[in-house]
Amino acid sequence: QYEPVAELGVGAHGTVFKARDRLSGRFVALKNVRVPTGGAGLPPSTVREVALLRRLEHLEHPNIVRLMDVCASARTPHEAKVTLVFEHVEQDLKTFLEKAPAPGLPPDTIKDLMRQFLRALDFLHTQSIIHRDLKPQNVLVTSTGQLKVADFGLARIYGCHMALTPVVLLRAAYASPVDMWSVGCIFAEMFRRKLIGLPQEDEWPQDVALPREAFT
Repeated sequence: QYEPVAELGVGAHGTVFKARDRLSGRFVALKNVRVPTGGAGLPPSTVREVALLRRLEHLEHPNIVRLMDVCASARTPHEAKVTLVFEHVEQDLKTFLEKAPAPGLPPDTIKDLMRQFLRALDFLHTQSIIHRDLKPQNVLVTSTGQLKVADFGLARIYGCHMALTPVVLLRAAYASPVDMWSVGCIFAEMFRRKLIGLPQEDEWPQDVALPREAFT
C-alpha cells in the first residue's frame, strides 16, 4: 500500500522514509524498525510502545504527529520488522531553524512555536506520558507553522543530544521534569540557532558517571 519515495533519516533503531499511499495518493512517513523477537514474538517493550502510540492516535492533539497505521511482519525466527505509518510533515525544527534568514526567527514566531510545544507536552504529561527524547530533530514544523512533537520511539533511550537531561543519560529514575529540561535547551536553540554550549574537554570532570562524550 505504501511506496517509498525518499529516505528521510537513519537512527539507531530504524530508518524513516517518505512514502506515497497508493490508495489515497497522500504522502506519509514510514518508520521501519527491526526488533529482536527471541523466538517468542515481539518483546513486551515494543508492544507497550506501539500501544502508547495507538493511544495517542485515539486522543488526537493538533501538536502531536498522527499515527495512521502499524504493520508487523516476521523477517527471521529471531527478528521482526515493525512499520509505523505517520502523517508526513515537511521539515523538523532543526531544518526550520537552519532555513531561517539572519538574524534568526522573530520573537513572535518563537513565542508561537513554544506555546504549541508546551501545549503538546502538557497533553502528554496529563496522559502520564514522558517523551524522554526531545530534540529539534523530533519536533516537526509544517509549512503553515504548526508544530508537532514526533518520534516517541521503541526504546527507552535513543541517541544522545545536548537537550537530553543527565538524569536520562545516567538511566536514573525520572519523571516529567526531564522533558522540561529539554524544552529549555530547545528554547535557547531557537534563539541561538545552535546548541547552547558544551564545556571544553579540559574543563570536564574526570570522576563523574556521565562522560562528556555522551553529549557529542
